Amino acid sequence: MTPPDLDHLHAALPAEGRLVLCTHRHPDPDGLGAMAGLQFLLRAAFGVEADLVLEGRIRRAENLAMRRLLGIEALPKGGVDPVQHKAVFIVDSQPTFSHTSPPGGVPVVGVVDHHRGTEANGSEEGLGGIPFVWVDPDYGATSTMVFRLFEAAGVEPDQRVATALFCGVRYDTNDLARDAGEADERAYEALHRLADRKLVAAIDQPSLSREYFRQMAESIHACETYGPLLLILMGEVSSPEAVAEIADWFVRLEGKQWSLAGGACDGVYQVSLRTDMPGADAYPALRFILGEEGACGGHGRMAGGQIPLTDRSLEEVQALVRSRALEVFGLGGQTGRALVGDPSGRPAVAD
Repeated sequence: MTPPDLDHLHAALPAEGRLVLCTHRHPDPDGLGAMAGLQFLLRAAFGVEADLVLEGRIRRAENLAMRRLLGIEALPKGGVDPVQHKAVFIVDSQPTFSHTSPPGGVPVVGVVDHHRGTEANGSEEGLGGIPFVWVDPDYGATSTMVFRLFEAAGVEPDQRVATALFCGVRYDTNDLARDAGEADERAYEALHRLADRKLVAAIDQPSLSREYFRQMAESIHACETYGPLLLILMGEVSSPEAVAEIADWFVRLEGKQWSLAGGACDGVYQVSLRTDMPGADAYPALRFILGEEGACGGHGRMAGGQIPLTDRSLEEVQALVRSRALEVFGLGGQTGRALVGDPSGRPAVAD
């Protein structure tokens, strides 16, 4: 849990030119917050300028609101210029993860992440050769890890950056209720004092589209219950973020359970697993479910991954996920029950 030596971080940074900060596709608040925080810290502590690069559209309303209200600016992936940009730093993900593809032609010099992944962290195959690697699943959020670097450097974030980091910590730890340790608690409390609380409230309660409610209605009627397992295997979804949001939403059902959601988007079947079972670990369960066909990462009570739809049909992948989920949770042979009955058939409200 001790942050690395700052001299080690400084030595990994380019001596001239700009740095690129990136995260996984369709970034969430922890990825956005960690990037905004590290961008500020590198400038304040080392005089290094960095540009953020975002890949994949952000569609979840809260994430869109966070980027807009905090003015988080970024280059498109194609905007990286190897003449100006000398190195890449990855936060809240790792270069070996299937949903992360850093810009080509520029070396990766740093990784800060709190996820366990398919490949062995720090192995020669996965992260060997990268000068600065700090991967620690004991943290509940990568934004907490970035805040630890602020503490080590004696730098205080401004209100905008504190708000971004706070949103990252509260999102990935569910307001300290999920996989949060002492470092997460300290970061949460310190950043809450510095953050713009009106902006936090606005980010937390954005306007929602009709498509959002249509998709949530579809997920309700797709949900099957198998004892402690809620299985929500959908067809096409608007974004990978939607799958994570659905899994987050269903795990709130009264009682203790596992919530496994899936949906097809951009040529892959995205899967998210959540649990509120005390002491449960979502990552090994999802690793088993996806098997050799897929890739995943996770920590504590949450995990996510995907299976390509190139070699299998949507129906085949759904059947595979269902079969392995029932096996890993010891529910083989059980018949699922609908969470709710069929809808009444009333016509939809016109737009």
